[in-house]
Order: sequence, then C-alpha cells, then structure tokens
Amino acid sequence: MRFQWLKDYQDLENQILYLKWNLNKSKLELNRWTYGDLSDVRLSENSRSSSLEENIKKMEQELVLLDYQKEELMILINSFEGLENDIVRLKYVEGFNLDQIAEKIGYSDSYVRKKHAEIRRKLQFIDEYEAQFNDRRKKQYELDYYAEREEKRQQLSLF
Repeated sequence: MRFQWLKDYQDLENQILYLKWNLNKSKLELNRWTYGDLSDVRLSENSRSSSLEENIKKMEQELVLLDYQKEELMILINSFEGLENDIVRLKYVEGFNLDQIAEKIGYSDSYVRKKHAEIRRKLQFIDEYEAQFNDRRKKQYELDYYAEREEKRQQLSLF
C-alpha cells in the first residue's frame, strides 16, 4: 500500500482518540461505582464493572504503547527538514490541502505543488524500499523454512 506509514500514523491517531474516550468513560463509571450513585450497589464477581480497575490499567498501558509508536512515526515524518517537513506534516498529519498549505506557509501554490511532487517521489522511494525489504525478508523466511525441512528429512533418512 502506498505511504503505509502515513496511513499507520493516521490510524494510530484514531486509535489513541478512541482509547482516550473509552478510558475517560471507564474512569467516570468507576467513579460512579466508588463514590457516586452506584456505591451502594453490590457487584457480582463476573460483571463487567467488577473488572473496571483492571481494564483501566490495561487501557493506560496500551495508550502509552500507542503514544510511543506515534512518536516513532513522527521521527520518520520529521526526517524531512524545513519546508518539506511543513508540507508533509500539514498535508499528511493535519489534513490540509496544498492550497491551504501554500497560504499557511506563505509560498506560492505552484511552488508548494512542485515541492510536494518532489516529496512524493521521496515517499514513493521509501514505500518501494520498504516493500522490497519485506519481500526479501519473506523470501528468506521461506528459504530458511525449506532448508530446515530438508535438513530434518535428511536426518530422518539416515536412521
């Protein structure tokens, strides 16, 4: 898929947003059970609410992990410098179109379009490199797998 890492960044943003919403909702519910209108209600052992504290901890841990992954992708995005960084960040992270970017950063539309075309060529190279790397790794796994099977077959035939 083209520019998969940019799509991954956007997906991470959505996951983080949903997880924060769910975490807040769970904390509010726990607060109701602990201090609010449900504090006098007895929970059954298997109810969803009885494991709220544990679920909150899991969500907080997942949120830390997703934030870390987002930071790593931002490092890749920030590997572009100056104007290129501004265009990549505004276009692919913040969702601006090229006309809006030109207006925001104070360059002509045609110059921003030209720079964006150069950036796309770089991004295309990154995607192609990543795809080739993954293909090579997959082929190496297959070769290793079949070599290991052949070695085991030969060992069994010795007996």
